Amino acid sequence: MFNGLGSIDDTFSIKSPNDIRYGMGATDELKRFAARHGIESALIVTDADIADAGATAPVCDALSAASVDIHVFDGVTPEPKLRLAEQATEALSKVDADLVVGIGGGSCLDTAKLASVLIEHDTPIREMLGMDNVPGPGRPTVLVPTTAGTGSEVTHIGVFADEDDGNNKKVVYSEHLFCDLALVDPTLTRSLPPAIAAATGMDALSHAIESYVSTLRTPMTDVLARRAIELIGENLRQAVHQGAHNDEARYRMSLAATMAGQAFVNSGLGAVHALTYPLGVEYGIGHGRANAVLLPHVMRYNVLAEPDRLADIAHLLGSTDQTTLEQARGAADAVAALNDDMGIPNQLRELGDIDESEFEAFADVAFEYSQHNIDRNPRSMSRQDAVELFENAY
Repeated sequence: MFNGLGSIDDTFSIKSPNDIRYGMGATDELKRFAARHGIESALIVTDADIADAGATAPVCDALSAASVDIHVFDGVTPEPKLRLAEQATEALSKVDADLVVGIGGGSCLDTAKLASVLIEHDTPIREMLGMDNVPGPGRPTVLVPTTAGTGSEVTHIGVFADEDDGNNKKVVYSEHLFCDLALVDPTLTRSLPPAIAAATGMDALSHAIESYVSTLRTPMTDVLARRAIELIGENLRQAVHQGAHNDEARYRMSLAATMAGQAFVNSGLGAVHALTYPLGVEYGIGHGRANAVLLPHVMRYNVLAEPDRLADIAHLLGSTDQTTLEQARGAADAVAALNDDMGIPNQLRELGDIDESEFEAFADVAFEYSQHNIDRNPRSMSRQDAVELFENAY
């Protein structure tokens, strides 16, 4: 059965990194990659917490086994700024490493991607912002996620706060940001604290759900998104609450996050990602947590536009309501219940001292900086609709 929005005669493309290696101990593949490509030195781009926790050790062991000199830039911070990417590039230039290895969550992986192209091109960083403004390939790059959430290891996207523009988020989209090798090793997620496992898992779920109802969805992204939703519904609770004691759940969550990343990078996202934008900029609320809170509210908003799809999502998440509309609304309820079990609130007021009087300004920010995501939402959304959604979510 054809499931895309376009015609059966349309031709679709799937964008993806050159090579994805998945499984327990996948980081060992880095040894063969380094030998195959004649790598002599590598810069690891990560954050201090990951480095201190020893999560970089398997990568260092693999590189050392290939006689690669290892250097580390551990200055990445959450919600990274453009200046941070420049600092990583300076570190890369100083050691002249011929491989960039990003290890961590989306912030670390995005920083590694952008540094890999900045080092190769005499182009100011702000001229690379937007769609297809990176002039050419970057330095060889390997991305190793330590969370099961962002899917950044399989995307051609980098998201950064612009300190010259009120820390508003800016995005780089370019095929040159695809890594040469994505290493998805679920063993690296064993030490994730429950709160981070919950937030990143819900981030992956938001990617899968928004991909599944996106106006740019394709039959291929449908397959990826559906399976990711199902895996998350079956495994997130155990991955959060059993952690290192349940390798199977962590394994499947890593798979789900990567599949969701492959889905959304080819289908686009939706209103959840647009409306969470001002929450991160104005209040510093973590991306995954903000997505989790708004996701059920946006799903309820979208019910009338995509009842069959949302009913599918309810089924994939284990809901047993009867009629299509009941099932569609049950999908939002199932996500809200998952938030409850993860210790994540379902109302904006529980995220902090958020001022209701700012909701009109929030809507303006969402439309100014994330119009493309709103355009891909299955139900048309006006600024007033966005304000009302914030009010309902409050």
